[in-house]
Amino acid sequence: MQRIPSAPSISRRSKIIAPKVEIVVACEGKVTEREYLESCKQEYGSGLVALRFLPITGVPITVVNAAIEERERLLLEQRRSRNSFDVFRVWAVFDRDEHPRVNEAIELAKSNRIDIAFSNPCFEIWPLLHLINYGGQDDRHRIQRRLRALMPQYDHENGAVIDFDLVKDKVDDAFNRSKSLLLQRETEGIPLGCPSTTVGILVRKIIENGRGRFSRHNNNS
Repeated sequence: MQRIPSAPSISRRSKIIAPKVEIVVACEGKVTEREYLESCKQEYGSGLVALRFLPITGVPITVVNAAIEERERLLLEQRRSRNSFDVFRVWAVFDRDEHPRVNEAIELAKSNRIDIAFSNPCFEIWPLLHLINYGGQDDRHRIQRRLRALMPQYDHENGAVIDFDLVKDKVDDAFNRSKSLLLQRETEGIPLGCPSTTVGILVRKIIENGRGRFSRHNNNS
């Protein structure tokens, strides 16, 4: 009797892709920024980006000092080990808010090659720019209320989690609007003045180091 060949297996071994770049974040906040950036990694990073948050939180100068210490540690580890990431970037994420020594923190970060995702007056301006072309000089409380009006799921008093599904496909709009705000502040002679944010630069780095789902961002630098 002729033997009937068995059907080929429909299961295949999935190829595990190791992350190519590590983004390390020292962050002022405990919830809003972290959850949003984790969602960015999942949506845009496609397994090629490792995202790690330092445990310390606090005022900007504390965040920047933690970032500097971690960068120095990673550089030393990179020289000693072949298993460390070939490429890593250390970011400090913080707001203008009403914090002391903000300008000092910014200059300290720059002088120690720490990337900055800075928002003035608060982080919420970045998701707001996904939804409207905003350019007002409101304080953080008004911006948070504006965001709540457009994003009912967001509640600053109860977790302040960004509705990522609402904004994830509007990142181009947010990036272009934030770029325009930064240019306006530069023209006015008040770099990083209110309103402005550089969070989009960090998000773009996650996108660029992912699989290029939003590859058109590469032409917006």
